[in-house]
Amino acid sequence: MSTLYYINGCPGARAVRLYCRKINQDIKEVLVDFKKGDHMTKKFLKLNPMHTVPTLELKNGKGIYESRLILKHLAGLYKSKTKSTGKMEIDHWLFWDLGFLNTNVGKVIYPRLFMNSEPVQKDIDRLVEKLEHLNKHLENNTFLVDNEFSIADLSSAMLVHNSQIRKDLVDITSYPNITKWLENVEKEFTPEQWNEVMDPFKKWVNEL
Repeated sequence: MSTLYYINGCPGARAVRLYCRKINQDIKEVLVDFKKGDHMTKKFLKLNPMHTVPTLELKNGKGIYESRLILKHLAGLYKSKTKSTGKMEIDHWLFWDLGFLNTNVGKVIYPRLFMNSEPVQKDIDRLVEKLEHLNKHLENNTFLVDNEFSIADLSSAMLVHNSQIRKDLVDITSYPNITKWLENVEKEFTPEQWNEVMDPFKKWVNEL
């Protein structure tokens, strides 16, 4: 059995955990304690020299890190019937997520989380730009690619949820298409699947 190392605050880790539930992938989950240095042990660094989460330890002992790569690996195990053009579009949104949304969300929420400071206005504006782009795309689309749920939706949705740590700066309710999309993503899971992953995240946010 493969093992997934995660923390509740990491959007990529939540995306992977939810996707495993979606495809009924049996996997062992290990909550990492950064304060105790779990991510800096010899064993963990062998799996992931970048000491980040999520990290997936395969049955052969090899490690995969970077959530989008893990999601693509799991989607391959699921033998998705998505057409090649659809797969390219999924990659398009995954790379957009990694290169733009992830960066901009981080620059808005991390200053208060880790540096006891506030983000600069230009970083808030850049996140707003990305959310406006996403909201426009979803105007006539239920999901990001071909109106079908995919790992791209899950990856970006978890980032949008993290952005609401600073809801005082960027309130997602201002984007009705994104709000509806988030509801559609949640509906892809049973309440038990969703809550098992998202409730610890909400608890973590409330304790910040």
